[in-house]
Amino acid sequence: MFINFVAFNFKSKDLEAEERNYLGHHVALAKQLPGLRFYYTGRAMPVGGKDPERYRAAILGFDSAEASAAGAKSPAMPDLIADTRAHLAQTTSRLISGETIVKFDSRKPGQSCLTMVAEFDLEQSGGADAAERHYLGTHVGIAKQLPGLRNYMIGKLDAKSADRYRVAILTFDSLDALREAYRSPIGRELVHDEEATIRNARVWRLDARVEV
Repeated sequence: MFINFVAFNFKSKDLEAEERNYLGHHVALAKQLPGLRFYYTGRAMPVGGKDPERYRAAILGFDSAEASAAGAKSPAMPDLIADTRAHLAQTTSRLISGETIVKFDSRKPGQSCLTMVAEFDLEQSGGADAAERHYLGTHVGIAKQLPGLRNYMIGKLDAKSADRYRVAILTFDSLDALREAYRSPIGRELVHDEEATIRNARVWRLDARVEV
């Protein structure tokens, strides 16, 4: 699976007009990309009392990097590029080679959700191979048991597009559902393991909507 995580601001200070254009026009163009398997968009929320780095973000998934490249040949792409140039600013893109741990079987277009995107490195005092084995064999096994977890994807970030090694994308029905999950016994176990194994984390929370 190939994932593109894009974060951006709008060029205009008229956020209401920019939101109308983005949700009514830009998203419709992006949904025409052939091979698009899933597509979430959302406003970035404060995390830990800190304002987000960008105003909005989008998560687009394809079967492979080749499928994503083929999607770029869509007839809608020239209009999508033109709209991006006209309306989006400070755009950053993280390219991810990923896999799905928990499928979002219940998703439907227009559905609201809370999506958390965590970019991070692994504690490697015991060696890189041991860190990877623990992450995949223990940490992921704990995280997938979080109550209320609707969708869970993990992956490695492309070194050319990111300054961290791994990413995890977790989706819940709401921010309250995410908080309840982390207050549960499994959530507390996960936090304990995060403290021991996760380093240099950057976390995004998106007040999101399913588009595809």
